Amino acid sequence: MTKATANTVLCAWELGGQLGHIARLSHLTQTLEQRGYQCFAALRDLSRALPFFHGQQTRLLQAPVWLPKVTTQRPIQSLADMLLLSGYLQTDDLLALMQAWRNLLALVNPEVLIYDYSPTAALAALYHQRRKILVGPGFAQPVPPHPLRNWHPHGLYPERVTQQEQRVVTTINQALARLGQPGIARISDLFVAHHTVITTAPEFDLYADLRLDAVYHCGEGGGSHHPPVRFSGDSRPRILAYLKPGHPRFQWLLEALAQVRADVFVVCPRANPAQLEPLVSEHFGFSVQPVNLQTAMAAADLFVGHGNAGTTQESLLAGTPVLALPIQLEQLLVGQTLEQLGVGRLVQQPESVSQLSGLLEHMLADHGLQQNSQRFAAQHRALGQGSLGDKVADLCSAPSG
Repeated sequence: MTKATANTVLCAWELGGQLGHIARLSHLTQTLEQRGYQCFAALRDLSRALPFFHGQQTRLLQAPVWLPKVTTQRPIQSLADMLLLSGYLQTDDLLALMQAWRNLLALVNPEVLIYDYSPTAALAALYHQRRKILVGPGFAQPVPPHPLRNWHPHGLYPERVTQQEQRVVTTINQALARLGQPGIARISDLFVAHHTVITTAPEFDLYADLRLDAVYHCGEGGGSHHPPVRFSGDSRPRILAYLKPGHPRFQWLLEALAQVRADVFVVCPRANPAQLEPLVSEHFGFSVQPVNLQTAMAAADLFVGHGNAGTTQESLLAGTPVLALPIQLEQLLVGQTLEQLGVGRLVQQPESVSQLSGLLEHMLADHGLQQNSQRFAAQHRALGQGSLGDKVADLCSAPSG
């Protein structure tokens, strides 16, 4: 491979479906451009990317991703399960993805590689000597050379996690052997990097006790180019909700929010407006487009979401408690941590609209919950000082840790 192009950065996002990945990388590239870097962003989903990169010179690319739908009859329990559904079942399938990433690396020829949930990009660059920076919330960033951890909230079926990891490692090693490269012992070996930046507080990092030199930073600083949320401005408490229509009780959630005596604003990117319009009132508004969540969270008294790592951290750093209604196991882990810390509540399976509305009323009146959230924000203020973009940009030229 030719010498890396100076001051060229490739940001990669391969797995996961949250807009937070796009928002995070667009924030990073905006800062890197200001520092004089030429940026490329290889993204899993380009259909939602353009507004986030508005005004930037970053060159958008389609990330190599696995399109065939592979299903499982049980919840995804670890990163190994996720990989087996994403092209790691068969050696030839994985080789095709690896070759595509290797070709992309050869075309861009970056000096710095920044990974956000991109294990195959990391695999393709495993023996690539250029600077690598790993960015993410922690649950999908295992620590070399340790085994994967269980995403199941109660740690059930640990033997399954071990078996699935070995299955993935076998496929990886067969692919590497075909390329004449040494094999790996564990999936975590893919995540060797010059620097690792975890975008949650340590309490929410599944591997926190194993990380020796990671940087924790939660102040992403993105989204300022999106329109603001406008609450009514009266004396009612304010609820900000960020919901996905894919939640099995989505309509219940909307109806419960509409019933609460509060000023409510619901953000549902790409939802059908017809589901929300009948609920609109003086105290209930919504948007199906991205908004400036950070500013709205600082103004809210309660944040309602699914337990996504990024929005949860933004809310807590603003001192705002969180109600988590998880869709995935990692979100369930976040919800459990919220309850353990006394800064939020978890509802795994809503029972009724009245149950949800009652819980929302109770949380708004719970002064202890508010105090705990404000205390958490004060204790973790350093994690949000400065922007994530500045932190990563500094690491692009810092000595390797």
